[in-house]
Amino acid sequence: MEMTFFPAPLKGTVAAPASKSEAHRRMICAGLTRGATTLGGFMDSADMAATARCLKALGAKVEQADDSLTITGYAKKVTKLPVLDCGESGSTLRFFVPIALAMAKGGVFRMHGRLGQRPMDVYRDLFVPRGVRWRMGVGCDGAAELTVKGELEAGHYVMPGNVSSQFVSGLLFALPMLEEDSTLTVQPPVESAGYIRMTVEALTKSGIMMEEIAPFSWRIPGNQTYQAQDGLLSGDYSQAAVLLCAGALGHTVTVTDLAAETTQGDRAVLAHLAALGAKVCENESGVTVTADKLTGATLDMANCPDIAPILALVCQLAEGESVLAGCGRLRLKECDRLAATVEVLNLLGGNARAVGDTIVIQGVKALKGGVTLPDYNDHRMVMLGATAATIAQEPVTVTGVEALNKSWPEFVSVYKNLGGKAE
Repeated sequence: MEMTFFPAPLKGTVAAPASKSEAHRRMICAGLTRGATTLGGFMDSADMAATARCLKALGAKVEQADDSLTITGYAKKVTKLPVLDCGESGSTLRFFVPIALAMAKGGVFRMHGRLGQRPMDVYRDLFVPRGVRWRMGVGCDGAAELTVKGELEAGHYVMPGNVSSQFVSGLLFALPMLEEDSTLTVQPPVESAGYIRMTVEALTKSGIMMEEIAPFSWRIPGNQTYQAQDGLLSGDYSQAAVLLCAGALGHTVTVTDLAAETTQGDRAVLAHLAALGAKVCENESGVTVTADKLTGATLDMANCPDIAPILALVCQLAEGESVLAGCGRLRLKECDRLAATVEVLNLLGGNARAVGDTIVIQGVKALKGGVTLPDYNDHRMVMLGATAATIAQEPVTVTGVEALNKSWPEFVSVYKNLGGKAE
């Protein structure tokens, strides 16, 4: 599906949608209990549906009523190798591989889109020497399938810190359920540290005990039981970043429901916008970003790669040169998001180039627009195109708008409610 977005000012106050990263983690903790957990402020999306499907495959019961999600763990016992359909959710896939090994001695993981191309060798290299059978193949419908069989062993695990934090989180979820104690050490430097801390926070809230014996090194007692813990999900900085960046581009938008104290790595958007010359105001009314003048800066995206595309748009309208460093992980998303960001900016009339894992941007005074952007099947690229259209000289047509269902199905409605024009 394609949609055309028109130049128009955005103005108003909007609540940030629930944090997808936190929701994944809280849902999993709830599914591993033997009681019922209710999470408020929930927003459904394709990624959330993927995690819900996997929880059900492992015996949990999941019920949604409006923005409330109730999960009852272990509603039924897994009696055969479960099939876990992960959709296009990398988080879901990486979280559940160790969990399935711990609970069901393995599983068949179905993957769609580019998910089957995303790296999984960290787990393969970790588990196969411990006796786990590992086979990557293709299902009868052409979807990629990963089959793992075996028991997750308690023991000493060491992981490099320059891999996705999702691998670390997957083990953190699974190890407390084993009979014996384990240790897990992440070697420095640790990327996406905030997301590892978010997992630890979710585990702690669910009654799991962990002793951090050194930075990012834990002793994890075995034979633990997850405890039900109701809660309200926090607002998502990765989605709010789109609206906050719109503020830096001249729109008048206030975003509410964003916690000042958070483990979300994408809160870095506020510091990055300030580095570009924007003014960030946080108070009881929410977070508002304004800017009289933007100046190019060097920004490190290693711990917050998801907000790189929308920050690149702000950099494109900043005076001088901007450098977005540490963007290598963008190549492994729903599309090659690094290349796609550069391509979109240039199609819009900007001046950007990729240099290894870095995006270098020469600021321009205005974006022309008047183009149809390629279908990247990537929600972040749809948001980038729609936001760019608001300040472009001509409308921008975005293809593959349905990709928004992955993370923020209500984005276009929010966009229009703020005054955005799209048809």
